[in-house]
Amino acid sequence: MKPDSYIYRFFRTSLFTSPLIGILAISPIFINRGISFSTFPKAVLIITGVTLVLWWLNILLLYAKERLNSPRYLNPVRYLITYIIAILLTITAMKMLRLCFFGMTETPVFSSKLLPYAPTMLGLAINSVILIILDSVMHKSKQAQFEIEKAKLNLSHAEALNQQLKQQIHPHFLFNSLSTLKSLIHKSPEAAEDYLVKLSDFLRKSVSPGEDNLFKVDDELKLCIDYLEMQKIRYGVALQYHITVPEEIRNTGYIPAFSLQLLVENALKHNALTDEAPLKIDIDYNSSRLIVSNNLQRRKLSESNSGLGLINLSERYRILSGEEIIIYEDDESFSVSIKVLKNEDHNH
Repeated sequence: MKPDSYIYRFFRTSLFTSPLIGILAISPIFINRGISFSTFPKAVLIITGVTLVLWWLNILLLYAKERLNSPRYLNPVRYLITYIIAILLTITAMKMLRLCFFGMTETPVFSSKLLPYAPTMLGLAINSVILIILDSVMHKSKQAQFEIEKAKLNLSHAEALNQQLKQQIHPHFLFNSLSTLKSLIHKSPEAAEDYLVKLSDFLRKSVSPGEDNLFKVDDELKLCIDYLEMQKIRYGVALQYHITVPEEIRNTGYIPAFSLQLLVENALKHNALTDEAPLKIDIDYNSSRLIVSNNLQRRKLSESNSGLGLINLSERYRILSGEEIIIYEDDESFSVSIKVLKNEDHNH
């Protein structure tokens, strides 16, 4: 925390706390001694002046310490200096107060019998209050600054981790696509050519947003549709899909990049599909969440079922938005719902 950022705030604080400290410091004396109230404003004014000087002295010493990055063990030296000056100032102030009471019929409350003990205690008390306020504010300010720096580091780490997790998607998808393309070349060269064109278009769209961690729902749906159309070239009527997402949500909501494509790929990866028993994938919107569901017909010999894809997506969601994905499964269906993020959460 830079000293310049708080020095003016401390000066403003001194202006409205000094009269308050002056009133609180001098009031008990007037109440206990029964001194005429007519001299009260003069006494408050003098003690307020002492308090204000002590405030500024403490502020300047603290400013010098922070500016020079002095070690913490010099704090006792700073305290000692301010306490000595506080005692000297209050002794001087008490003498001025005696002049204010000179000629009164009552016995002066600030008599020589009370000096130097009364001003010493008063000076110690006033300076202690100032030091407590100063150090408390400084401690809270430094703690807040530490939390901000910690949050920045966590954010940087989260962004780096998110990029690492996101980059894991492309190689996995590309390997599967090339395997599909190899299979299509032998079965249907024309379908392989169409698949290659769609694959090229899909990859071009997927890398064009650059470093964005979140896509608009509409952009993500377009990528997902491109992916599904690529798979329909391979599976034909064995794959069916239906998308029901309101236009408003498409244009205003955001979700992590490639999240829908990953969920659709996950459904294809773990389920059998034939012309007689097609795989049906639905993408719906309900209660601020996108739901990707499919009929459950697990492969007998499925690919690796480690669940890394869903773990990856769950971790990315947690990093980007703090939200959780919801997974539901019964005997007939499997679904995953993800929260649609608002525009203000785009740079969460």
